[in-house]
Amino acid sequence: MGVLVQREFTVAMDDRTEFERQSRLGVWEDQRNNGSQMIAFGSWAFGGDASVVVTHSVYADFDHWTATRGWGAFRQDAEREEEARQWRRVFAGRNRLIKHSRAAIYDYDDALSEPEPKWREVGEPRVPAPPTFGPQSIVAETTYLLAAGTRDAFREITANSVFPWWRDNGARPVIYGTNALGGPNNVVLMVAYPDITAWHEKARPASDPVVSAWEQRDAVVVSETTRLLMVQTTFGERA
Repeated sequence: MGVLVQREFTVAMDDRTEFERQSRLGVWEDQRNNGSQMIAFGSWAFGGDASVVVTHSVYADFDHWTATRGWGAFRQDAEREEEARQWRRVFAGRNRLIKHSRAAIYDYDDALSEPEPKWREVGEPRVPAPPTFGPQSIVAETTYLLAAGTRDAFREITANSVFPWWRDNGARPVIYGTNALGGPNNVVLMVAYPDITAWHEKARPASDPVVSAWEQRDAVVVSETTRLLMVQTTFGERA
């Protein structure tokens, strides 16, 4: 099971370009040294908190995340520290741009999710840059509260009908997971779209047979909420 850490940073508008530059050329490249990937950066759209910018970083498991912390095992490795020196220089002043931050943590299903972080050893190839649709693309984050006992049915319909339909229509299912700090019956999906119009048109199907599968899935959902991240970086490999 992979781990995704979502962090919201309060950064002054005048400093956001520099924050993104130091992150793109420094922090996120350094993460690749450690086998981690930053898969989506931007700000919330349509009523979201516009005072923050948001990162989404993935790790192979929770121990992998702890190893990358300032107090973790990777930072005690002299060879790894030397390997990362070129990236560390780039973001030496980044923390001064941050007024404050907060984090959320998600566990995600490796079989249904896009990222492929790994425990990388010194000298091995870095993990690849993540796929992206680029600036002004959308990552839709939807949180579902499910009826008790329906998690398996929801997963099966999502994997076999919903995700294939999204892929056939140009979207990328990125994360199938749960909010680790939420209740036992939550599911969180993150889906990337090339732009806001694609999300508006392709968030739900309009024709059978997928509509029937979607309705079966809706029947086990108690509630759902969606928020939209507008991507604001060129980091990654264009999908």
